[in-house]
Amino acid sequence: MDNRRLRALPLRSMRVAFFINDPATNGVASIALSWIRQLATQYPEDRYLVLSESPFSVFVESLLTENISIVNLPHRYLLFPFWSDALLFKKLFSFRPDLFVTTHPTHRVFARWKQARVTAKGGLVANGVETFFTPFASPAYTLMGAEEKLAVKEEWSFGREFFMLAGPLPSESQLTMLLQAFSIFKLRQQSGLRLVLPFSLADHYPSLAKKIDQYKYRSALVITGVIAPEQVAQLAGSAYALVVPGPPGSALLATVQAWKAGVPLLTLPDSELLARTNESVLFAAEPTKEALAAIMMQIYKDESLRLQLIRHGQQNWLTVDMVAETTRLRSKLQQLVSEL
Repeated sequence: MDNRRLRALPLRSMRVAFFINDPATNGVASIALSWIRQLATQYPEDRYLVLSESPFSVFVESLLTENISIVNLPHRYLLFPFWSDALLFKKLFSFRPDLFVTTHPTHRVFARWKQARVTAKGGLVANGVETFFTPFASPAYTLMGAEEKLAVKEEWSFGREFFMLAGPLPSESQLTMLLQAFSIFKLRQQSGLRLVLPFSLADHYPSLAKKIDQYKYRSALVITGVIAPEQVAQLAGSAYALVVPGPPGSALLATVQAWKAGVPLLTLPDSELLARTNESVLFAAEPTKEALAAIMMQIYKDESLRLQLIRHGQQNWLTVDMVAETTRLRSKLQQLVSEL
């Protein structure tokens, strides 16, 4: 069905349940939550139920609106999934959604509800058909002036330029790879650039936190601890570049945030993302610490490349009509409700 027919469907209020992972650590869940927040803002008559097996962090909860409810489910163990599935069924039965959207494979017992699945490519899949939508960066991501950026850098990085980890929190091995890449960058460039990690290391990576003081370039790390989402966005808007060391799919939302903030993004190979970014993202040749360090050095040494990435990102952002994209997404949800 084409977009003209999607927009032509009569509007009515909907009840949509989403079953997702923790958006703080899962790329697909972060895409889904960005859709939910935007839909709930633009269509306050709708109601959304968000179910997750991982407790949401405080900064995720602070962005939710009144027509979104959150329910935490017990962890679904593969050998004993029954308690989690039973509670999920109970919550769905009570909420009575028009559509059940998930990032998980689900048991056939949930087939009584019309279903769709969110993918790492920003797609919504139903009946084998995938329709793509742009994730939505929060309003906190915005272009910042030179004085604003300087104030943020003076507060957090002693006035120094910095790379910043962006996107959902990576696995410990992926974060370790970023730290190793930063070590290579510091060794070869002898630069004063910092690396900002905008989260609590002890909360999310306790084993790594115990040995972080042994890191050779510990003095060049800025570990913020728990901070508000607005502060994360301010740091992103002030960064020399954002870095996403996660797997394919994890950089999609961060790309839109970088476009909106006017900051370049560095990430690992991702053919799907490459096709959508129009030369606004710098990709490593391989998913290795050496290749990641290479693009960190490349953008550091080539200011014209950095400005080109920013320019292309801003051009891409100008093509994003959030209202129209939200309308298209909601019309797709409504179409699935009427057709499935």
